[in-house]
Amino acid sequence: MIALLLAALTLTTGAAWAGLGESESSIHAHRPRAGARRHVDQRPGYAVHELVQADGSRQRQYVNAQGQVFAVSWTARAKPQLAEILGTSYPAYATAAGEAAQRSGLQRQFRHEGLDLVVHSGSHLQVYSGYAYRRSLMPAGLNPQRWAQEVMP
Repeated sequence: MIALLLAALTLTTGAAWAGLGESESSIHAHRPRAGARRHVDQRPGYAVHELVQADGSRQRQYVNAQGQVFAVSWTARAKPQLAEILGTSYPAYATAAGEAAQRSGLQRQFRHEGLDLVVHSGSHLQVYSGYAYRRSLMPAGLNPQRWAQEVMP
């Protein structure tokens, strides 16, 4: 059952992506799917790289001043490939997701708040959304709770 849950969580939309903790240059190394639009928004202390696909799916990578992806967020019609999105943080996520899968009942939301890695994800009416960030990579002065509220209202 756990393997089935993890396999389902790693299905992909096939879009270009840089994993959490990777460099900004890895974003540019991948070409987006046909019909996808890229946009970069500069903000004080970080940049937001957004990829919008033809079906309306949105993926955002948040890059700190040191050029590392400190956070990601997504809203998509297909399940995101979390192994790619979370990069080197995926094993910590997989362990937490495996433990959550052991609990009884239907689970449409997942929350993991580790020492460094924070992941919130869920689905509703076949729309998958969530965000993840690493506290250690967040720009100084950026409040994680306030940022999360802006990302996922």
